[in-house]
Amino acid sequence: MDMKEVLNRIGYVRNQANLSARELSFRIGMSAQYIAQVESGRIVLTVEKLLKILEVCNFPLERFFAVNIQDWNLNREFAQLLENLSANKKQHLIGLMQG
Repeated sequence: MDMKEVLNRIGYVRNQANLSARELSFRIGMSAQYIAQVESGRIVLTVEKLLKILEVCNFPLERFFAVNIQDWNLNREFAQLLENLSANKKQHLIGLMQG
């Protein structure tokens, strides 16, 4: 994941939390323009600030770095369902999915 993707994901996280850039800036204890400047790439984001943003937005770190951030909850639910299947049912499901 490159820096541009990280910055895009910060905007996604903020929008999911229904926060403006200004409000999120204040909630993490920074100046009003901080998040807007981070999202535009004008300020380098520290790991500490990223973790604080995720905490304030109640957004899991694992989801932030997931390959598909949008479908993370659905993928997680699907994986949990698969884990609970018996080996026989898993084999049957694999057969169905393969065609």
